[in-house]
Amino acid sequence: MPVESLIWSQLPLHVIDFEGSLKTGIVESGVVTLFGGEIISVRSRLHAPRLSVPTVDTQCHGLRDQDLTGTSPFSDDWDFWADLRNRGLFIAHHAPVESRLLRDTWPRPSAVPAFLSDELVADWGPWIDSCRLARAWMPSLGEYKLSLLVQRLKLTDRLNQVAERYCPRDRRRFHCALYDALASALIIRALCCLEGRTHLPLVQLIKDSLSSPESEDFTQGELNL
Repeated sequence: MPVESLIWSQLPLHVIDFEGSLKTGIVESGVVTLFGGEIISVRSRLHAPRLSVPTVDTQCHGLRDQDLTGTSPFSDDWDFWADLRNRGLFIAHHAPVESRLLRDTWPRPSAVPAFLSDELVADWGPWIDSCRLARAWMPSLGEYKLSLLVQRLKLTDRLNQVAERYCPRDRRRFHCALYDALASALIIRALCCLEGRTHLPLVQLIKDSLSSPESEDFTQGELNL
């Protein structure tokens, strides 16, 4: 299938969220895989911190050192994350944050499909950013926090339903990795169903996830336009 005609729903898209920091490393990861616009798998893991978790971090994500006792470090999961990127592309809300945390552990994967061409690349990207898409497609909102978008798109009840099904009992709120990943996944689905975007090309989804200068470079560089 030509690159330009690949529809966003025809490729596995892995919606991810991390809790942690560059100091502690990733202490919780959540992944929701979408295919055909539907949730086909989820994964939630706690990870051992590099250093003791600061109180200010706990106040945000609710995880303490004792909650992470006996867990393995995020860096032990290389095979999982490399395989995930080999099978599809990553989505995140404020994708530069997740990208930086991932690259802080592993700067790049082994050769993986670009999906926008037949080439192989050593890159975790290109990323799809649910926050930037909302900014581009719903510019009148003014604020694009995950919780606000869930509310504005009337996704609260649905999010609570899928969280009850998939999330650990004590991790069903914002700033919990899988809960946030589920919220981002529902936002992506809702945005792509607005105004006839059901058959939106994948390349347009990526282009609209970038800033204006990045978008111009991407268009010229990836599609030879």
